[in-house]
Amino acid sequence: MDIINEFPEMREFHIVIDNAPIHVTSMIDPIIIKRENIPIYLLPYSPELNPIEQFWAVLKSKIKRTKFGNVETLSSRIIGASEAIPAEHLQHFVKHSINQFDNCPNRNPI
Repeated sequence: MDIINEFPEMREFHIVIDNAPIHVTSMIDPIIIKRENIPIYLLPYSPELNPIEQFWAVLKSKIKRTKFGNVETLSSRIIGASEAIPAEHLQHFVKHSINQFDNCPNRNPI
């Protein structure tokens, strides 16, 4: 979160948080609010609303496609797979999640 302080134009942004146990509301909310941002917690089990989940799915599929060599490490494979995902895909992940929000108030399946 400290990196956000380097960008004053990011004040009052909404910070989207999933319900992972590590994201304890009593600890996270004060940090976000102190930085003048707004915490938004996703519904439980709602990966379609979280763009990072789509990123992880693509990343995992790229890593699983081939076997590891003797010298290659998992971290180098993760770095390579991350760099192979075009920026346009990242933008698509965000747009896809935003489009899914419209289904929530109507309780439509996502």
